[in-house]
Amino acid sequence: VNHGTAVASVLIGDDPALGPLLPNATVYSATAVHGQDRYRQGATALNLMRAISWLIEQGVSVINISLTGPQNRVLERVLGMAIESDVAIVAAAGNNGAHSPPVFPAAYPGVTAVTAVDRGGEIYRWANQGEHVEFAALGVDLPAARPDGTIGTLSGTSLAAPVVSAYLACALTHASGNVQTAYRQIQLQSIDRGEPGRDSVFGFGVLHPGSTLRN
Repeated sequence: VNHGTAVASVLIGDDPALGPLLPNATVYSATAVHGQDRYRQGATALNLMRAISWLIEQGVSVINISLTGPQNRVLERVLGMAIESDVAIVAAAGNNGAHSPPVFPAAYPGVTAVTAVDRGGEIYRWANQGEHVEFAALGVDLPAARPDGTIGTLSGTSLAAPVVSAYLACALTHASGNVQTAYRQIQLQSIDRGEPGRDSVFGFGVLHPGSTLRN
């Protein structure tokens, strides 16, 4: 509950402190996570597949997945079916550090992997890196809602992913639902960081509204 509430608040949080990206959007929440103990949560591949299938049935244009796990061939096929149906999949790159092996679903082909940066455009110290990373977005000390109605700050690629999902949802509207056109549009909007062009740290670049960063 805590994690999902925080991610959703980045998109539609009803509080001036949050600065929601899509305050008038309709967000569908598909629960795939269960509590393992007092401090940890997990999600089975089966529940995740059911959640994705349900979201596809609702006709969503973008699915944001702010969780990571091991590779699963069946889940990869389900996501591939969604992508073939012109549903954009955005996923958190992971918070295991620069030397971590790729995590999934972010590393699956066709999935938009998102890393996190701070307000100065520097990479989040625990962010995963790799050739599959496509975009970076603000995900360090980001205001987010708690289930009790208060506002706190959180860090991680899970909070950066919905920023890119918001950009992509808007781009899809302007592109009449054409996913490839929408991707090209947000690539042009991104602010290049690190090595010129796409790199394994920032991907194509940083996406964040009102950013003071410059190419």
